[in-house]
Amino acid sequence: MRKAIVHFLVGSAVVVMVFMGLWQLDRLDSKQKLNQEVEERTASALIPIQDAVDSSDPWSIGESLKFRRVTAEGQYRDEDSVLIRNRSLNGAPGYWLLTPLRISEDIAVVVNRGWIPLSAEDFSPKSLGKVTISGLIQETKGASGLQKSDPSGGVLKSLGRVDLQRYQEQLSYGIYPVYLQLEFQQPENEEQGIPLKLERPNFDDGPHLNYAVQWFSFAAVFSIGYPVVLWRNRKKLGGKKRHSEIPIDYL
Repeated sequence: MRKAIVHFLVGSAVVVMVFMGLWQLDRLDSKQKLNQEVEERTASALIPIQDAVDSSDPWSIGESLKFRRVTAEGQYRDEDSVLIRNRSLNGAPGYWLLTPLRISEDIAVVVNRGWIPLSAEDFSPKSLGKVTISGLIQETKGASGLQKSDPSGGVLKSLGRVDLQRYQEQLSYGIYPVYLQLEFQQPENEEQGIPLKLERPNFDDGPHLNYAVQWFSFAAVFSIGYPVVLWRNRKKLGGKKRHSEIPIDYL
């Protein structure tokens, strides 16, 4: 009975390891498909945001448009800017600066203008008038899991994440259900030095292939090593029986 339990546990462990390896390969395949899709989006021709997104689309539309490159033209509403807390750049703590770009009287697109250090919490961008920008579409992020949501009601100067639904609550005009990570702006705001534009995300396949190889290696070690150990133990016990010089009747 004890041997049967051990056999079952080892067999179950091998099955789990193979399953984990296959799961990592599936994640690798999904990641490669996503990377290919993102590359196609970023390589596509620039189009106005009005042609890529409908302002009445649901907040979840950002997932299907993420990293699409678009243009927009309007005027920043600096007085409505907010900071996104706990954002680092090269290890330095700071914020993201978000500002609505008013495209018309009724609608604006929120622009992530870049990173500013903690010491620049009271930073106020220089008014630029009408600007033309291009950027990468990004999706809104609400609190998930154990994360704490930003308080509702009132005007907040900072948010825990780019939660466009919460941001909309404190604006008197509508905003698109996605925001833009700024890539280009004309005219530039070079005099102040900040905010610093964020770099385009670098996509790779991640560690999934290495993890899959590890899991399959563990499964192979157990699958081959365990029978070998059993065979050697059985052979050792068999050898002792064959060389016993004490008749069983005398025990």
